[in-house]
Amino acid sequence: MIVPEPKPNEAPLDAPPAYDGGASSSQVPIVEKRVPPTPTSPASSSNLNLPNRSRAPPKSTWTSLGDDVGNLLSDLGLGSSQRRVAREVRKTVAGLIHDLVRDQTIDSNLSCVAILESCSEACAAQSVDLPALLRQAYIEGHTPLYWAIVKRPLEEAEPPKSFELPPLVRALLAYSAPLDKATIKDAQLACLHNCDQWLYQSLRLCPDFEALSHKDQLLLGVRVPPDTVSVGAPARHDAPFTVDFEFPWFQKRMRVSQEVKLEFISHGEALESSVHPHSINSFSLQKARMWTISFFVAYNTSNLNDGQWAARLSLSENSPVTNITASYILEEQIPDPAPGTPDSASVSLEINGKLGPPNQYYPLHVALPDAVQYPRSPFLTPEGTLRGKLTVQITNK
Repeated sequence: MIVPEPKPNEAPLDAPPAYDGGASSSQVPIVEKRVPPTPTSPASSSNLNLPNRSRAPPKSTWTSLGDDVGNLLSDLGLGSSQRRVAREVRKTVAGLIHDLVRDQTIDSNLSCVAILESCSEACAAQSVDLPALLRQAYIEGHTPLYWAIVKRPLEEAEPPKSFELPPLVRALLAYSAPLDKATIKDAQLACLHNCDQWLYQSLRLCPDFEALSHKDQLLLGVRVPPDTVSVGAPARHDAPFTVDFEFPWFQKRMRVSQEVKLEFISHGEALESSVHPHSINSFSLQKARMWTISFFVAYNTSNLNDGQWAARLSLSENSPVTNITASYILEEQIPDPAPGTPDSASVSLEINGKLGPPNQYYPLHVALPDAVQYPRSPFLTPEGTLRGKLTVQITNK
């Protein structure tokens, strides 16, 4: 007998249950697949209570081939068993991942790859979607990636010089791919809650995180250096902070994508501490902010002409309302600019006002000088990179 494939619209497995702290999660159950025996004679068919094909029932009693298969699996006791096993595997895997992000240490994070690999194999054997499970906010309203970031152990030594992600964060990113917007926002929120600018920039450089637009990914490819941003902590709580930024292939991306942007995390109030800069104890959590610096081509923008290039500054939805006095500083990058360009290419573009959540406050913007669009612009390096500095003073007005 040939058993047809189940229908594509067969009911999916149940949603992942909430983690049961009392259940044991030390080992993923290994389940042996069982294949129903294929009947070879009428006698064997009668022993398994299979339908008698020599006398087909009335057509009204089996309206579709999918119902016939479902009844067969039910008679054999396989349908409910497979679903039950899949639910148990999913619950056990959810518990293991819960424990991984809860009990993080530097040593335990080094062994997380092997554990996640075992979870992946167990899920694959029972057709459980592990990436979908990891993208769900089933641990106290957040994804496992959120908790891996918030609870990541900090190194005792100096902060890392490279942007290599911690092992558990890197593994969860890989097994969660492709990331959806909700998972990315949850990871951003975790970095904001931790005041962790270093980790956020490391995530932004990860291909799975998709920090660039699809157009920019096509333009830049893998050979062009990524956008970079470096945030300097203020020396005092009332001092301004500075942000150095670089945008490769600036003019081409502005003409094709119409916008280039970078996000970064800053701290409005520095505390006296000798802990390294990306420690959660170095700054006031209540003053953490996520900013976006961007350059865009204006259309229907107040105080700007259509087609004009401009700079913009904004805050994310999870940042507090902030009064600022800021300036974009662009400096001459090539010693011999094209004829007709200004003798001095240094320019300061002032921005003043109040910023807050995007649904309540508009971003602040200022027009760029026309020289930014010149073929041999003095503001760009010979390779076409725009370099500049943003200085932000948070005020109490």
